[in-house]
Amino acid sequence: METKPLDFVLVFSSITLLLCLAGLTSTLLSPDNAYRLVLEVLIFLLSYALYSALFLKITRHFKAYPEGRFTMDSPEFTYWKLCAVVVDLASKAFNLFNTVVTQPLIYSAFGAHIGKNTAIAGTLRDHPLLYIDDFATIGQNSVITGHVIVHNEIILKPVKIGRNAVVGINSVVMPGVILEEGAVLAPGSVATMDTHIPSYEFWGGIPAHKLKDIPRD
Repeated sequence: METKPLDFVLVFSSITLLLCLAGLTSTLLSPDNAYRLVLEVLIFLLSYALYSALFLKITRHFKAYPEGRFTMDSPEFTYWKLCAVVVDLASKAFNLFNTVVTQPLIYSAFGAHIGKNTAIAGTLRDHPLLYIDDFATIGQNSVITGHVIVHNEIILKPVKIGRNAVVGINSVVMPGVILEEGAVLAPGSVATMDTHIPSYEFWGGIPAHKLKDIPRD
């Protein structure tokens, strides 16, 4: 994946802006007591992550997150790389505050569409392309991504995880995948691009395929 001078300019200017805002915020809000240094670091990290989420939201307001197939010299790929770097650094800043309880909130702040009462213990990529419905479960160490890079192209497609659906631990969900309501992807499985798992079916394997039906209550 080639990195162009424009990538360095965009990333450097964006990160510099975010660092300055976080630094100013931590300086202004840190109390003058024995714990000032610790609190200043905590406020800086949280501020940096929140400003990054706001930056991404404002950016998407003016330019929608790309969806489709693009070459690596396209403006869409340049935009995707900028968003990926900003999210990666912000995620590291959020790590100290990241728990099973806060993960859905953090991913929502990055632009993912997260329903109520979800349990997310995996890693999400390309947040604006991810739709996770109510009561869905994303298992530990699983990865859900809306992009794949093939040769000289990047493919970006939405991923939809339905209500009460389960993505098992250590599994991978690729772009364009749909898990309908109550569908289950077994642990350690790979749902390859554009896989469609119907409601209340149990799929597993590499690549994932149907194993059995799931009884409905």
